Amino acid sequence: MTKKVFITGANKGIGKEIARQMGENGWTVLLGARDEGRGLAATEELKEEGVDATYVNIDLQSHETISAAVNTIKSQHADLTMLINNAGIPGDMRKPGSEFTVDELREVVETNVFGTFDLTQQLLPTLEANSGRILNITIPIGMSDFFNPFAYKTSKAALNAMTQSFAQNFISAGTPVEIFGIMPGGVTTDLNDNMADDFMKTVPEAGKLITDIIFDGKNHNSEIINFNGNVADYNGGLF
Repeated sequence: MTKKVFITGANKGIGKEIARQMGENGWTVLLGARDEGRGLAATEELKEEGVDATYVNIDLQSHETISAAVNTIKSQHADLTMLINNAGIPGDMRKPGSEFTVDELREVVETNVFGTFDLTQQLLPTLEANSGRILNITIPIGMSDFFNPFAYKTSKAALNAMTQSFAQNFISAGTPVEIFGIMPGGVTTDLNDNMADDFMKTVPEAGKLITDIIFDGKNHNSEIINFNGNVADYNGGLF
């Protein structure tokens, strides 16, 4: 069976590392990125490492590029078996919610929620035909003095709800698609200005955590899985 995955935001950070590790495990990788130069450079880097990689242009704030990417996949990669919604933007992670403008919040939600929804919805027929899987890379949304990025958390709360709502629809309709989320925890990337501490993971560590779950042979439909293996409840807490 063909193993082919489309990963958004895969030109750097966690996305590229997931692509690398899945490629090392025999997957064909479609590398999604909005910056063509960076996307092509990342694709060539992975190819040099022996990964079967192809660049696909996509900007989650542009319905036109999402549709173009989906059309490319349908025509050239109709055997796609997995979508990983990794791309996302954080907004100002230090600004209190009361200081955000509507436009600032809208920009984050446009990418992390609406763009992700648009891509997922358009690729569903392909994934359904191949009994595929959808993975959303996400974060905890519970209250925390340490981690409280307003726009990022707001958008990911919607993404978590969307993940579980889709899963319930799939279960009720008998749709042969699995959808789940993984919260890799703190990872040193440019999203957080490369914050480093004992509690932070490196990008390779985060990639392994994620791919270990992908390859564990279990059905995780509806689950939002924390980095420690616990599954989030419907209110965003952990049990």
